[in-house]
Amino acid sequence: MEPFVTLIDSIPFWGWFVLAIALIAAEVVLPTTHMLWPAAGAVVTGVLVLVLGDPFPAWQVAAFAVFTVIAAMIGPRYLKSTYAASEHPELNKRGARATGQAATVVEAFTGGRGKVRLGDTQWLARSADGSDLAAGARVEVVESRGTELVVKPA
Repeated sequence: MEPFVTLIDSIPFWGWFVLAIALIAAEVVLPTTHMLWPAAGAVVTGVLVLVLGDPFPAWQVAAFAVFTVIAAMIGPRYLKSTYAASEHPELNKRGARATGQAATVVEAFTGGRGKVRLGDTQWLARSADGSDLAAGARVEVVESRGTELVVKPA
């Protein structure tokens, strides 16, 4: 325990800021928000060490733990309320946005499957009734299933 206390005692205030930057860098690499909360705890601890000095080393670790838990409890609620409702629920769902649009058959359908051009993109497609469609035919998108569009003759 003595080496740990000596290590914490030797960390200056900016050491907490370095830890916060390292945690934010890890957050950039990872696809979650889990590293933000310890980073916030490290920033607050660094500010406290800067303002209050270092009366004894153990309080830094305790402050870091307490502020990390507080940030982890409050942070997700704030983020959820900020980003919960979207005016455009299909914003990142290209296939769902395609429903109702007209497309052109690029590759003739065989067995009810082929390719269509919608805008500047070619999509795998299947006909809604299983019929074969000729290249150049106009179709309407009925729905999307993953990366495949379901179409019917227009």
